[in-house]
Amino acid sequence: MNDVTDGLNASQRRAVVETEGHLLVAAGPGTGKTMTIVRRCAHLLGQGVGPEEILAVTFTNRAAREMRERMRAFLGPEAARVFVATLHLLGLKIMRAAGAAVRLCTRDEQVRFLRSVTGSSRAAQLAAERISRVKNLLEAPDAETARLVEAYQGLLQAQGLCDFDDLIAIPARMLETGRVPAAYAGRFQHIIVDEYQDISPVQQKLLGQLVGGGARICAVGDPDQAIYAFRGADVRNFLFFGKAFPGAGTVALKENYRSTGMIVKAACSVVGNNRQRIEKELCAVREEGTPIVVRSVPDERAEAETVVLEIEARMGPSSHFMLDRAKTSVDFSERSCSFADFAVLYRTNAQARAFREAFTERGIPFQVVGGKGPFGGRALIEELRGQLDTLPDHQGMDAFWRGLREKGSFPDEDWGFLRNLALAYQDLSPRDALAEVINELMLFTTADVFDARAEAVALMTLHAAKGLEFKCVFVAGVEEGLIPFTFAAEGSDIEEERRLFFVGMTRARDELFLLHARRRFLYGRQGSGLPSPFLAEIPRQLMRQERVADGVKKKGGTQMGLFS
Repeated sequence: MNDVTDGLNASQRRAVVETEGHLLVAAGPGTGKTMTIVRRCAHLLGQGVGPEEILAVTFTNRAAREMRERMRAFLGPEAARVFVATLHLLGLKIMRAAGAAVRLCTRDEQVRFLRSVTGSSRAAQLAAERISRVKNLLEAPDAETARLVEAYQGLLQAQGLCDFDDLIAIPARMLETGRVPAAYAGRFQHIIVDEYQDISPVQQKLLGQLVGGGARICAVGDPDQAIYAFRGADVRNFLFFGKAFPGAGTVALKENYRSTGMIVKAACSVVGNNRQRIEKELCAVREEGTPIVVRSVPDERAEAETVVLEIEARMGPSSHFMLDRAKTSVDFSERSCSFADFAVLYRTNAQARAFREAFTERGIPFQVVGGKGPFGGRALIEELRGQLDTLPDHQGMDAFWRGLREKGSFPDEDWGFLRNLALAYQDLSPRDALAEVINELMLFTTADVFDARAEAVALMTLHAAKGLEFKCVFVAGVEEGLIPFTFAAEGSDIEEERRLFFVGMTRARDELFLLHARRRFLYGRQGSGLPSPFLAEIPRQLMRQERVADGVKKKGGTQMGLFS
């Protein structure tokens, strides 16, 4: 095992070695949060804690895979015995250990069941949201909602199904009533929770019950990146951690190793206007870098075109894209990029269309995160389940996946990702590895399908970009109505919208572009856009304002002049 404190700064070292009580780690973006968690696990193992006694919880499959890979690289084979999973996968395992044959229903199945109760699809969708809020302990049910919950749960039980929320709510009730499977009774002595600012009340209840047996909890996260209130997350769980777990210590990770100084200062200037936060000023370890570009464009097509031009300019002199393009006044030859170094972030999936069309026209490879359901859906999961009991112990997983690929069980573009998913469990037997893959696929969301190895520009929402980083980031639609988002009938939480913008800004390592259109066709209507009020919160000395002129003709039908 490597020395667990090698290369750590003072705050990271404290977060690693302070293990005697509960601990809250306020970790800003780019401060080495995952590395700190891995080193804390290593320190616990070095202190004689058994790997089976450690639980490391994340909130996405993508983050769990990264953590497992980092642990394996640092700890070696012993890492496989540390329980690293999403909270929903933990709930699934607890239910299965109790003898439940868990089958998850999809959102479409939920709506179909509820339509038989409510009489219409719209009413069924609203009912599903109300039921979810009740299960997440966000509100107490009135008489009508209680009736819906009872009818809905009866339909699920008749089909032998449970929904996503049940994976937390049912284990929480089991622990509350003492019906804990033997395999999990008092098992975890050290619980580390990543992204703690994103937990819901029912998730906090489950964690509190796991801690109740004498375990110590280390909560890691950043209230400035709390962006999932619509899923039931409550940032107050982080802000008032000490009330739930008395005597907890606090450590703040402030050194940002990801972004340039100008990006860090600009992002902090924006989020510093929020009131619901822990006061902490990020400090950039890197150089100041170049100013943030705030660019006004005529419309969404010009917005996509300016992104294309910036990407092509940075691809280096060997790129065929540069052969028939006008010369740029900036020389990027010494810092040329690959397509995977770029990301375009936006508030709504509807904004992706202009970028897909522009990139396709210019032959720029891209991947849209969240644009499709994961893999073959339930049909693929059922096929894998059918293989589980007949998979020979001697068959390697590579041969297994190749066989499924030859049968056409899933699209070719999913092959690499599924194979990489299986590689995460290469230390297990083929049957156990396949069981873990099935578990992950059952809990997959579209945001989990991002392929970091793909040589392609990433197109994704600001929510989906959480936890990722890129050399150059374009945030599109930085306008009133989109950022902050005010199209929703129920309005918006301005502080959460500001946090979401902060998340987008801090995905950038070297360069950040903030784009806003003066006209935008969205949701079937043409609107006149005004710059986002968040832009006024960025000090002028940190940004360079530019304007793409109206009515500029494209050269040869493809090239557009930039500035007036």
